[in-house]
Amino acid sequence: MASGDVLPRFFSVYLSQYSSDSLLIPVSYYEHLPRPLPKTGILMGTGGKIWKVAMKSRQEQVYFERGWANFVADNDLKDGEFLIFVFDGYRRYEVSIFGHGGCKEIRAAVEVEEIFDGTESENNESSLESVRQDEEEETIDADAKSDTNYSPDTIENQQMDFGIIF
Repeated sequence: MASGDVLPRFFSVYLSQYSSDSLLIPVSYYEHLPRPLPKTGILMGTGGKIWKVAMKSRQEQVYFERGWANFVADNDLKDGEFLIFVFDGYRRYEVSIFGHGGCKEIRAAVEVEEIFDGTESENNESSLESVRQDEEEETIDADAKSDTNYSPDTIENQQMDFGIIF
């Protein structure tokens, strides 16, 4: 693919009657599939989770099979939801899910668990917000200490105070 090319993509409307156990990839999309067909594909959801699915060719049609039902269950797909698959050209598909309201939704989000390194008590709620506040306070302190009267002589004197001896 040339650098300016758009990644190949296809869409599917989820209908449980036809695609709860497997999903038929549109025939018009086959020209974008690698040859030979990989045994597995990787589905990447907008929530950060990844699924490995079998890619099977049956009666000249290509399906996502084994593992597809897990994708359906984990994303709680409902009849009529719109799925867009963006193919990276190898075997990975980024999948976007559009709910009945017509908006892209984040499903099957990966949860990030905080890990304490033992330097802080578990009662202390160390979060990203507290880190940001600490950084802001350091910036304010640094600004308060900085000299608003800039002078090259001041800089030279500071450099001489911190001179390095080899």
